[in-house]
Amino acid sequence: MLLLSFISLQAYGQQDSAALHLNVDDVVVTAHHRIVSIPDNTGNISLNMEALSDVPRLGGAVDVLKLLQYTPGVAATQEGNTAMYVRGGDAGNSRILLDGAPLYSPAHMLGFFSVLNTPHISGLTLYKSGIPARYGSSTASITEVRTHRHIPSEFHIEGNVGIIEADAALKLPVGDRFALFLSARHSYASWLTGMLSDNTSIDYEFGDYGAGIVADVGRAGRLLLNTHFNRDDAKADVFMYNAHCKLRWWNALGTLTLETPINDRVELSNMVYASIYDNMLKPNITSIDYRVAAGVNDIGAKSSVVLRLDRVDVAAGVEAIFRGITPQTFVGGDYLRAKTETEHTLETALYASARWSISPHVILDAGLRYSLYTNDRVWTMPEPRVAIELPLSATTKLWASYNIMTQYVHLVPQSNLSFATDFYLSSTEYIPPQWSHNASLGYAGATSSGRVRWSVEAYYRYMYNVIEYDSRILDVLAGIEDHISMLHCGRGESYGLETSVGYGDGSVDLQVNYTLSRSVRRFEGINDGLPFPAHSDRRHNLSFIASYKPSSRWTLAATFAYATGIPYTGTTALYISGNAFLREFGPYNGAKLPDLHHLDLSATYWFKSQKFERSGINLSIYNVYARKNPLMISYSVQKDDDRMYMEERKHVIYTIIPSISWTYKF
Repeated sequence: MLLLSFISLQAYGQQDSAALHLNVDDVVVTAHHRIVSIPDNTGNISLNMEALSDVPRLGGAVDVLKLLQYTPGVAATQEGNTAMYVRGGDAGNSRILLDGAPLYSPAHMLGFFSVLNTPHISGLTLYKSGIPARYGSSTASITEVRTHRHIPSEFHIEGNVGIIEADAALKLPVGDRFALFLSARHSYASWLTGMLSDNTSIDYEFGDYGAGIVADVGRAGRLLLNTHFNRDDAKADVFMYNAHCKLRWWNALGTLTLETPINDRVELSNMVYASIYDNMLKPNITSIDYRVAAGVNDIGAKSSVVLRLDRVDVAAGVEAIFRGITPQTFVGGDYLRAKTETEHTLETALYASARWSISPHVILDAGLRYSLYTNDRVWTMPEPRVAIELPLSATTKLWASYNIMTQYVHLVPQSNLSFATDFYLSSTEYIPPQWSHNASLGYAGATSSGRVRWSVEAYYRYMYNVIEYDSRILDVLAGIEDHISMLHCGRGESYGLETSVGYGDGSVDLQVNYTLSRSVRRFEGINDGLPFPAHSDRRHNLSFIASYKPSSRWTLAATFAYATGIPYTGTTALYISGNAFLREFGPYNGAKLPDLHHLDLSATYWFKSQKFERSGINLSIYNVYARKNPLMISYSVQKDDDRMYMEERKHVIYTIIPSISWTYKF
């Protein structure tokens, strides 16, 4: 009892978390059944992987990145997009790390799923304020995804069989000092994609595969080997335009980590990794073949040391990344071009940080990251980080943070979809590194019973060298491929207020989140140099996640998302000049798509439901009231007798999607 009391005191500030994991040798203590955490000491978010089976499912599967869009500060995107828009940042400003290695383009086509296979994941944390000095290469957020790191005592298998995909994950201990983890997911989605349009035939499939090894290597510590591979293959025939297209993209990632405890106070960690992203688009339009390719290759190494003293934890480390970036390359038609040379770059960083418990009521976390990037020139950037936590009582806390973040690789979007035609560019003399000032102030509390908890956090971000790209994939297919002339660098500003209220009593779990925010951009070459709403600007974001267990056999759940429509540059008029139509545009990003909202419901019947064994049937309905959330708006000229007029068309990917799936764990 004394030990548990001590652990409880040490875990202060995490009691509102979705899953509180305290590692004491190989024992893991988990508190509460909450699906998504209330923001922790510095406003960051964690998911409870054990409770994800309760939420409604799209196509029969739960996706962790889609679920993050229901959390404060993360904007709900339009249908068909799993990208992370965090606190006014663009999709390319949020970095995803899988076991410490960067994961590029982490989405399957049409945004149904990310490339993360949920049963293979042990934990996930979204850092958006008070970001530790060990993380860099991003100006908005870091999403840290962790696979399994402990040797299980018994063999386990878990997974899901749905209407679009099936997945499975194995935990296989081999003695007391070795374990093997395997996972696989494969789709059979062509029947669904084939329903998207009467004029289009689409064949599409994807797969995700992972393997990991955890080994106790004696005095040397713990050895972790993890690999990930995902692949998408799509083929589309658009009969009315005599167009055919093949698209495939893949990620391959591997990490090798050795964690060595020197003694109770000192621990070393050394890691090497490789991450490869490649995509290829092969369209054939009116019998003319084209080829559009892009990719990123990373080889990296990290080394760190942690020193735990009585009142201070000190961490320091170094990181180096050898990176090859192949910008989008166009070959074919009358615009035959030589293959673009891969840009070879080097990014390095040193960091040091200290977390100091000055008193029971004041905790200071300060650090400095110093990054260096080499391409056609050399950039260096100091990135200070500081956060302070003020426990006001046993159930309330106040925190504030400030940091500077820098990133040297830029994502260039080509579509509103989570589409593999997006590509990456390196920082150059013409495209300088992006960097940002980030500040936040937050407060969180809970009732003495812990059933009701709440938080509120204000943030401000000022961004330098943000990019705006004035082209889309159709321009590339027309042979227009001068990236630099279409890319603008400017400044951005975002600010907002995030609120969250939750309730949980064992049978009921409810969390309601609301974010009021604004994000603007200013470029000399766009909108006459005047400020305009960013593509990531969502004035209002409202969401809730709820689950109810009326008995041990049944779990009922619901999710709801509402977001202000996405800004876009609207067409105000169409003119006929000769045999061509000319468009007149309104202010840049001066129009908005209709507001996005949808309600999802699910019911799960459990044949068996225990911690290590469960089996159940889930029925989910995505977008219950069949809301038509448009992906984009186009305009056409219609003729009625002698009158011609402009007609607006809203393009929708999907509306209501029912699904049924079997979830198991043995």
